[in-house]
Amino acid sequence: MLNRILIVFAAMAGVIVYDAITLRGKISRKEKTAYVIIMVVALYLGVDYVVDKDWYDGYDLVEAVFGGAAKGIDDMLKVEW
Repeated sequence: MLNRILIVFAAMAGVIVYDAITLRGKISRKEKTAYVIIMVVALYLGVDYVVDKDWYDGYDLVEAVFGGAAKGIDDMLKVEW
């Protein structure tokens, strides 16, 4: 678990430090809001990776939205040999 913590910490710290240096004073309030939302999602996924639990993630969202249609297409395309 310590390895996972170090990996997530290094990745997040690297992104935040780089972005703080390069984006300082160059982005608008709306862009900062979008950046914070993206970083919160990244932090959530990082914590999900560290604790190694089956939390809700992007695949679950896609499955809930497109799962029925994908199953219907898959069933339609099945070929009997």
